[in-house]
Amino acid sequence: MSEIYRVAIHHDNDNGYIEYDPGTKTIKVVLADDGKRRQVEAFLSRKHVIRMAQKTLRDFKDAVAVPTESVEQLKLALTRLWEHTGVYVDWSRPLV
Repeated sequence: MSEIYRVAIHHDNDNGYIEYDPGTKTIKVVLADDGKRRQVEAFLSRKHVIRMAQKTLRDFKDAVAVPTESVEQLKLALTRLWEHTGVYVDWSRPLV
């Protein structure tokens, strides 16, 4: 059995979280704002090509992130979540 990965998110005063189950490769978004929740779900259900800096700031490589494939790919996609949805990832906020 694999460990569930959770990370806190928020939009304005709406605090929620994203949950990823590596065993079933499913993502659950918990956010009270239904429109924002659907927007995050849609973003995390798509494949993303992300340009990542390499050895210098002028040296980029395209990385493909499919958020449902692994925790690492989900984390990579989450680095772009705010830019596309306005929902912040609270990497350091603990979930109780």
